[in-house]
Amino acid sequence: MSRAKESVDPVAGLKETLTHAKPSFRVVVMPDFYLDYILTYPGKLEDLTASFLEVAQRGGGNLLGWGHTVGRGGNASNVVAQLSKLGCQVVPIIETDQLGKTVLQHFLAGVDLSHVRTTGTMSRTMSFETEHSGRRVNIMVSDPGSLSQFGPEKLTEEDKQIISEADFVCVLNWNQNMKGTDLAEKVFSIAKEQGKAVTFFDPGDPALRTGEIEGLNERVLTPGLVDVLSVNENELVHLAKGVAEDTSEIEGAEDPLFGAASVFSMMIPRVDLHTPEFSATFVDGQRVRVPCAKIKPAKVTGAGDVWNAADIYAQGVGLGHKDRLIFANAAGAAYLEGRGLEPPTLGEVVGRVDSVVAARKP
Repeated sequence: MSRAKESVDPVAGLKETLTHAKPSFRVVVMPDFYLDYILTYPGKLEDLTASFLEVAQRGGGNLLGWGHTVGRGGNASNVVAQLSKLGCQVVPIIETDQLGKTVLQHFLAGVDLSHVRTTGTMSRTMSFETEHSGRRVNIMVSDPGSLSQFGPEKLTEEDKQIISEADFVCVLNWNQNMKGTDLAEKVFSIAKEQGKAVTFFDPGDPALRTGEIEGLNERVLTPGLVDVLSVNENELVHLAKGVAEDTSEIEGAEDPLFGAASVFSMMIPRVDLHTPEFSATFVDGQRVRVPCAKIKPAKVTGAGDVWNAADIYAQGVGLGHKDRLIFANAAGAAYLEGRGLEPPTLGEVVGRVDSVVAARKP
């Protein structure tokens, strides 16, 4: 009976803490917002391509039966949406055009958009969702618009002021911003030298910019500007190979992911790793790992942004490392199981905590 009580009480305590949490911290997030158009094909990739070919061979025509979704996209705006849904004070710094800001006013109702400027061009993505090799996949075709040139020169004095006053400062989507290293270096330097913020960095997939990883590591990751590096498995290995003098330590490790994380854990206070199977956090050479809930996802994109937002929220309300990962995993599960692009509410996330905890049991 005491053993059962031990296994139940911590979960009940976590849910109680979350239910009564009152976030009082401010988060600044930048720099991207995308208008997403998602086409969901009810079948396999080979059938999709065959249908395209059939229409092309008859000189053009229409395809019916697809799902169509228009919504908010982009790492920063997705993180903002989730943090706002959880009750946080969050401010995005974004450059778009007038239509983009109008769309944001609809999708981020109630969020302070005073640092969203209409001096640029809107970022846009068309995404094809289909089935391949037994799982749902998405193929994105993107135009980054102004995001591709969002450097520190775009920051106003008002932007710099709010960065210096924030409790968390997040720079995301480095991989699509050609001035991303300059931006991260400047923003995190302001946060460190003039403020008190926890600096949070998720670079996105660096595979197409491997030649710039060394500069990113030297100027942003290794000088102590980043407090939290949040990555998936592919991103982590790419970044670690850019700093490891001898990559055999990574490639020959019992688990190459953990080998890669250990490289960064010597330079960055915390490394957060999120994968479809588990999440883990690395602090001072110690590792905490939490499996993901077993779910049937209704969609395939956006979970990483929800996970990041929940990760920030959990730290902001004072959760320990294991509980923080449980909460972030629960948020990702709640989002993936839901229809549409709306982020889950706090109640919906708390409702998934039990499924995450159950996944940890043998």
